Amino acid sequence: MEASSRMLVTYLLNSFWQISVIALFAVLCSAFLRRIPGRYRHILWVLSLAACVLVPLATVLKQGRTDGNAAASGPQTIEEEHASGAGSSRRGMAFFRPRGRTSALHVRPMLVSVLAWVYATLLLFQCVRLGLTCRRTARAWKNAHQRAMPATLSQVVERCCRLFSMPAMPMLCSSEVSSPSTMGWKRPILLVPESFFDEELCEQDLMSAVSHELAHVRRHDFVLNLVYEVASLPLCFHPATALIKARIAQTRELACDEMAASVLPSGKHYARSLLHIAQTMFACARPASSNYAMGLFDTQALEERVMNILNMPKKTRRGSRPRMLAALFLVGAVSLLLSAFSVRVAADNTSANTQRFVGTWVTKYKGQAFFTIKLKSENGTLGGTCLHTDRLLWVDGELIPTGEMTEQKIVEARVSGSKVNLQIGETDPISIELTLTGDGVGEGRAIVGDSPDGPPPQKKPWHFQRVAGSR
Repeated sequence: MEASSRMLVTYLLNSFWQISVIALFAVLCSAFLRRIPGRYRHILWVLSLAACVLVPLATVLKQGRTDGNAAASGPQTIEEEHASGAGSSRRGMAFFRPRGRTSALHVRPMLVSVLAWVYATLLLFQCVRLGLTCRRTARAWKNAHQRAMPATLSQVVERCCRLFSMPAMPMLCSSEVSSPSTMGWKRPILLVPESFFDEELCEQDLMSAVSHELAHVRRHDFVLNLVYEVASLPLCFHPATALIKARIAQTRELACDEMAASVLPSGKHYARSLLHIAQTMFACARPASSNYAMGLFDTQALEERVMNILNMPKKTRRGSRPRMLAALFLVGAVSLLLSAFSVRVAADNTSANTQRFVGTWVTKYKGQAFFTIKLKSENGTLGGTCLHTDRLLWVDGELIPTGEMTEQKIVEARVSGSKVNLQIGETDPISIELTLTGDGVGEGRAIVGDSPDGPPPQKKPWHFQRVAGSR
């Protein structure tokens, strides 16, 4: 339970700063793409949402995979060497390899538990909220009923279906929607408010409204909107998530407006129809319950939509696609770069068990010390330095020291029972597992990963002895 809470808080911490950076770059790229069609900007924001979901998750999974059972920082470079005598095979182990940077963050266990429970409660609340919204959507579909359509409306629907090369689409009357809306995926339906039957709307306005909804059907926006909502649930705690979802919804409406205006005689007429329908629909309409139907006025961006239609060129600009690809490449590159840097909630080292490891631990080969680990406790956290040889040779499963001595800082120490896992060095880390076998004595092993091409497991551990006690 404690390990799961630490992993969850690690996910939250990485998500907070990684999503912020991704959202910032998405905003900058959106400004760069402000004069290209809305469908391209929609792709940008969808990719940004996908990056916000995948990058923090990949970061945590990568940490868990590289940690393994001993919380190792990763495999180290292995060089094969052949030694003379008895046909024994020797392998050299170099400790240095460029890697991403992971910073350990020590958080009190109580705070870790509180953050985990708060996030779980918030996630549960959002899941219930999503479920209630889906229930209201299903209820609106169930309560919709057929009604005799005016001749003008029936002709407009048939004409729009021909323009979009779509089969006839069922149209139902509903009192739970304030504007025309589409529902369903395989067999979509068009829900029309009662005002469309009671009030006389001109043919141009009807064409604009129905064309916009058929554009939603052609783009499969109903099911995609539900996918975006489910995917963004783990990110419900981050303020940037609301921004990204809002921009996805707004650019989706822009894309549908552009598609609808392209099959109508004039974009100006379509914009004028939007304004007239909005004035008619909301003059005396009562508030409708929230659902996931694709409505004509779901977003509060009517002015932006009208201006986009009026400024929409007759032909797509030649530079639109290269600019979109450049923006997508930038967001993707930033996402990959972010995954190389992360923070990690370190295990709690404040227990009395920590004091058992404090001191100077030495292991020798032929009377010469080749690993000297100096562990000390500061504010309940283990740290210190390590003086060690910079190269080891494999001889029949035993690591033999060679090379020169170098000193590095212990950047992380994780205590688990009678074991402590040490990460030594920042840029080229070494991972050592020290296990207590008695009072002042222990066994150590170098963690070199589990690659099938790597060295065999270390059969003969190093015997450490504490030569200086705790302070």
